[in-house]
Amino acid sequence: MDNKAKKFKLTMPDTAAFFMIMIVITAILTLIIPSGAFDRMVDPETGRTLVVDGTYQAIDAPSITIEQILTSVFRGLIDGADIVAFIFVVGGAFGIIAATGAFTSGLDSLIRTFSGKESVLIAAIMIALAICGGTFGMGEEALPFVAILVAATRKMRMGRITGVAIVVIGIYSGYSAGPLNPFNTGIAQGIAELPTFSGMGLRLLLMVGAVAIGVHHVIVSGKKIQQQGLTLNDDIESCADAEIEPLNPRQKVVLLIMLLCILAMIACVLLFGWYFEQISALFTAMGLICGIYYFRSLDKTGRAFVSGACDMCTAVIYFAFARAILIIMQDGQIMDTVVHALSIPLSKVNGVIAAWGIFISQGIINFFIPSSSGQAAAVMPILTPLSDIIGVTRQTCILAYQCGDGFWNMITPTQTDRIKL
Repeated sequence: MDNKAKKFKLTMPDTAAFFMIMIVITAILTLIIPSGAFDRMVDPETGRTLVVDGTYQAIDAPSITIEQILTSVFRGLIDGADIVAFIFVVGGAFGIIAATGAFTSGLDSLIRTFSGKESVLIAAIMIALAICGGTFGMGEEALPFVAILVAATRKMRMGRITGVAIVVIGIYSGYSAGPLNPFNTGIAQGIAELPTFSGMGLRLLLMVGAVAIGVHHVIVSGKKIQQQGLTLNDDIESCADAEIEPLNPRQKVVLLIMLLCILAMIACVLLFGWYFEQISALFTAMGLICGIYYFRSLDKTGRAFVSGACDMCTAVIYFAFARAILIIMQDGQIMDTVVHALSIPLSKVNGVIAAWGIFISQGIINFFIPSSSGQAAAVMPILTPLSDIIGVTRQTCILAYQCGDGFWNMITPTQTDRIKL
């Protein structure tokens, strides 16, 4: 008999398993945390439902039942049906764009065009990726670019880490600021009852600053590796150039159509207050036009749409789990109690410090919930009334949530299988 002590390895649970654990823990907490409620009022000027500070009071609420717990995920899907539909439609539309190969070929063309001009090339690619992240929420779609850029940076003797950094920092510089990102800004503002993509000017400024800092640091780091003659394990494993077809005329038209649709979305959101339904219609039209034009086949276009929508299934399930946690809190009527408890210490500090507190807390939450919309569904219903009470504007609250979600993605280890939610 082996007397050696067995070694137990502590591992992070899968995201879905983590959500299930949180659902059970939340149900238990409803039996421990006292129920309570704030009075609420509708602001006549903005139409928003606001929490009235100082009106919290304990209330009697029946204990939640097993049936309520087991149906919470189903009710989470129903409760967020508009967001779920939006995620599927946007995923399908951009699945068509991705299937045309326009993204990959366009990036490869940039690499070839700026060959020998390392700094300009890195800046151009990172700006392009940031725009994609900040407008339609490109995330995991950028993974195929890693192999291409690693091969390119190795040719430039800048090492593999530079190729990875170009993608990760480039994407999240735009994604975190999210001027037009439907998966963090759009959903969070919808929950907070703010006009879609409002506050775009500040977010654009944040995006420009983030991209500028990111580009500078990546170039400096890459040149340092280049000067030292290091390529980070290049002697262990070779990396062949990816064989990619040059950007063809039809792919150029696809990219042009996509650009025009994004510009149209910006104009219509600002001028006509477009929301999820109208934006999804625009993206659907974009996907169909690009697919039929490029593939010359409705069948291929349909399959690409379904494939893109299928890629969002995990994201939708995580969203439903996150929503289920809130529904259980609502059933047990403990959400306002949590808000009240959080508001006491935060109301005693400066608004700037409170905003930083939200940012840091989001970074911690991001470790467990690697999903933008999942986080929005989980935390915005709490942060929205909390911001009303502590005197932080809802726009500032959402910006702190976005930055806590996006910028922390660059270092959070649970983002290895990151989904765009």
